[in-house]
Amino acid sequence: MTWIALTDLNQPVFNIRGIGVPADRPGVRPPASAHEILPTGTLMFELRAQREESGPWRFLDFQNNRDWPREITGEISADGLLSMTFKQGVAFSRAEIALPPVPREGYLRVSYSWDAPRRSARLTVEFLDDGRIFQAQSANPVPLPVHDIRALIRNGQSIRLDPALCYISVSSKVEPVGFGKGIRGDTPIETARGPVPVERLRLGDMVVTAGAGNQPVRWIVKRTVPALGYFRPIRLRAPFLGLDRDVVVAPEHRVRLDCIDTGYTLDDEEVLVPAAMLTNGKHARSEARHRLIDYYQVLLDVHDCLLHDGLWAESLFLGTMSRQPELIATTALGVAPVSALPVHRAFKEEELSGFELRNLAASLQMAR
Repeated sequence: MTWIALTDLNQPVFNIRGIGVPADRPGVRPPASAHEILPTGTLMFELRAQREESGPWRFLDFQNNRDWPREITGEISADGLLSMTFKQGVAFSRAEIALPPVPREGYLRVSYSWDAPRRSARLTVEFLDDGRIFQAQSANPVPLPVHDIRALIRNGQSIRLDPALCYISVSSKVEPVGFGKGIRGDTPIETARGPVPVERLRLGDMVVTAGAGNQPVRWIVKRTVPALGYFRPIRLRAPFLGLDRDVVVAPEHRVRLDCIDTGYTLDDEEVLVPAAMLTNGKHARSEARHRLIDYYQVLLDVHDCLLHDGLWAESLFLGTMSRQPELIATTALGVAPVSALPVHRAFKEEELSGFELRNLAASLQMAR
């Protein structure tokens, strides 16, 4: 199994077999029992960290006294300590991370994963605006009852959620973190032998890059994630942006634009722009019909742009993450040999400030 519950705080979805898995599928698991618990799992949500008040901020508060007292709380203290606390009768577990100041109106992705048989848990906080990741380990986690997960997702009388929460999702396994960008499966990538859907690429295949010629594929990262928040897919529409057909990408996946075509003047003729900045209903639009989505990223020895049906978009950027083996182990690259992972320089294309991105997006809206 994987994701079993998610909500945008308005429309809850729960399926103990796995979201989208029909009850009549061969070999499917039976319905949840009355007191079933998840021995392993991940609770993930995104949070808009905009606060003016001083003092602790409890953004999640779940209380349930059915059968025995149970509690789940999420809180950020006045001095920036983010904590997740779980209580079941006399059992208690807590994970916490001391965070640096969060950018004004910044967004956080919080993932709490537990593995009760191994008596270990992990709290991860990702700063979605600049890509920083913070992690902390804890011991002896309290596994979550399935009944509480269902109640949490339904957002009933037993729970108080701050409006700053964007969504909540629960998986029945320990999910990887990081690498929130990517392209949807079935998106073609230009190779030395022609276009190949990303899910059919193999290690060693030679792909066409914008600046480094043909490069071998070193690894292919795949993540199945809720199609919500910073994961909600963006459809880039043909014939705009040089596309021969529509391409679906993650909101923060960066594509290369020719500034001359947009009518916007910069020192460099080409820039990298997050796909979400292009959503204007014409060139790109957000898609809300998915519940889950598979995103792929291609790792090369160099960080460059790959060609997708006429559109250049970036490959997986590692930076210096390969020098942090403990962090790498918790990502979708955890199964790759760390010694074989490259160190990437910052991309050569110009990166714009938020103000410049907004101006560029406005210019694109006016362009034909």
